[in-house]
Amino acid sequence: MRLGIIISMCLLVSLCSCSTQYNISGNSSVATLDGRMLYLKTCGDDDIMLKVDSCEVVHGKFNFMGVIDSVCMGELFMGNESVMPVVIETGDISILINDLEQRVTGGSLNNRLYQFLGKRTKIENQIMELSHQEAHLILAGNDPFRTHKLVQKKTDELYEEIIDTVGNLCYDATKAVLDIYDDFDYMHFWEDICFKNGPLVIPKVFDKLWGPHYKRI
Repeated sequence: MRLGIIISMCLLVSLCSCSTQYNISGNSSVATLDGRMLYLKTCGDDDIMLKVDSCEVVHGKFNFMGVIDSVCMGELFMGNESVMPVVIETGDISILINDLEQRVTGGSLNNRLYQFLGKRTKIENQIMELSHQEAHLILAGNDPFRTHKLVQKKTDELYEEIIDTVGNLCYDATKAVLDIYDDFDYMHFWEDICFKNGPLVIPKVFDKLWGPHYKRI
């Protein structure tokens, strides 16, 4: 899923190619972050993360400010650990970090990214809850086979909703770029969906769930 997000947001941020001034302010209620250094990074050649900016968390507050060549996809790091994605775009961007969530607001691309992440998380939580319900029903004496069949049907529907959500985001991002830039040599994208000896899902399922989105793009 993360790949679909990165592909889509990279397409979206390519709409802007002029110099961009960013101002990213953050608030954290996580006490262990105080005094720690945070790093704003972007992906460079060979997928190496390059540092754009850094700052220290002081009394729960931190701030990044500077100028970059263009809007780009970035990630907030603490040491070598990625904390959360953030689009480095023009305007006042706010980051919230607490024990319940990590969220970025401000800027149309960040808003769109976190609306997507929120929807995906909601669906994933529903899938997790179905698993708990299945265990509870079986422990209560319900037939395991019938219970699993009922829960599996609902789970499959939620997985399809996740795939459609990612597919629609990729399509909308691609269309937004092509509506403005229609003169290009080629475009490609990839998806980490195989082992070296075969796919993660059988071709029939791939064609049914992923195929329509690939064809649309």
